[in-house]
Amino acid sequence: MAVAGLAIVGIAIAAIPPPPANQDLGIYDTVCGEFAEEDCRACHSSGVPDAHHMLVQNEGYECTDCHPVQTDPDGDTGVEVIRDCVVCHESSPHHGAQEAVDGHCSHCHGSFVDDYDDGHMIPAYNPSLITPDTSFRALDNATDKKWGGCEACHEPDNKAVPAIYSNPDTHHNLGNLSLECDRCHGNSDENLLNIRKCEECHGVKSLHNIQYDYASTNDQPGYGHVGDNWDCTGCHAWYVAYNDAPQTGPIIPGITQVSPARIMAGEETVVNVSGTNFQTTVGGINYTSDVVIDTGEETITLSPDSITDSEIMVTVPALDSGRYGLYVVKSEMRSKLVTITVAPPVTFDSSIIVGDNVVISGAGFGEYDSSYNEYLGVIIEPGTAADVVDCTIDSWSDTRIVVNCPDARIGDLTTVNALYGKLSKQVSPQICAPPEPVTPRIV
Repeated sequence: MAVAGLAIVGIAIAAIPPPPANQDLGIYDTVCGEFAEEDCRACHSSGVPDAHHMLVQNEGYECTDCHPVQTDPDGDTGVEVIRDCVVCHESSPHHGAQEAVDGHCSHCHGSFVDDYDDGHMIPAYNPSLITPDTSFRALDNATDKKWGGCEACHEPDNKAVPAIYSNPDTHHNLGNLSLECDRCHGNSDENLLNIRKCEECHGVKSLHNIQYDYASTNDQPGYGHVGDNWDCTGCHAWYVAYNDAPQTGPIIPGITQVSPARIMAGEETVVNVSGTNFQTTVGGINYTSDVVIDTGEETITLSPDSITDSEIMVTVPALDSGRYGLYVVKSEMRSKLVTITVAPPVTFDSSIIVGDNVVISGAGFGEYDSSYNEYLGVIIEPGTAADVVDCTIDSWSDTRIVVNCPDARIGDLTTVNALYGKLSKQVSPQICAPPEPVTPRIV
């Protein structure tokens, strides 16, 4: 009976597209060396420059650590601003994080994976004929297609851009974590390729809720684990359980982008989160999502202002400057974590003529280096002349800038290009403070 069923399934799946699976959801099946800038920005779409500039403000870095000053053959100096992530990040900076070391993969990957110690269900019985294999259970000789295990969908494709790698390649490319063989393979020969070890991170519930754009693809093969019947046979060989997979329900939401790219500290901001599966109806149950901000010390759950399957508009409350995590949660199913950076505010209080100088007061001016005057500095523009006034910076601090500018006049426009923003204000005359009152003394 099993052989007859297998033959029938072989005919049914002959024309399907995978492997490899469609690469629309979660992390692309490649290795860090193949990542391009746009792949990094799939998770880092908000506040990337501000996040790096905070390293200068808070962690002792210098501007030249990331933007070295270069001299061309003519002796002119300048700075090349590099925005391609992989120029500096040649290997993954993530798998050295404490959450990864602790085996809590869901911190970043959300419900696409499980944590080995979260108590999720792992079958206690020995693998059966319909238990997915770590490789595959059957091969269709006519089509060269595999089914009954992970390789049915997760196989390499060197012609893809970037190249798609096999499961062994991607799992063995996790930095120092790859050296901890026991984590995946156990400490005995019988566990070397044991599906029950795989299920410590890839359990039934997480796998049975992975589907890209469920509303549009739940009848198509290769977009997840709960779509067409072939997705069932791809994992379980001849077992077909379309729309009846155990623990299927909410379908994991996915985030593709968060905008605006800049969020300013102390300001309430309306944020657009785009992605997939923010709302789904499965088994007659309607599921919807909330947005969660992870401050590192607590989580803030936000109800959307508006929501569709692919877009959430949400008002983020005023936050202190710093880096935060953001994810979407739907009936306990979490999207991956994306980072957002809240930049410190820049305020411009006054621009006052004091002798030959213009004294600028405010806050959040950050660091300054004359090598970066193409990006940072002060410009003073006369109200009547076409050219800017010639001036030089004498001193620069986070709250006070002194510019030597003998030709500056009252009413000129002063523009400060600071690390976290650009502000302008007209030059004002110096206002002398009244003398301090003198208390008479009786001698």
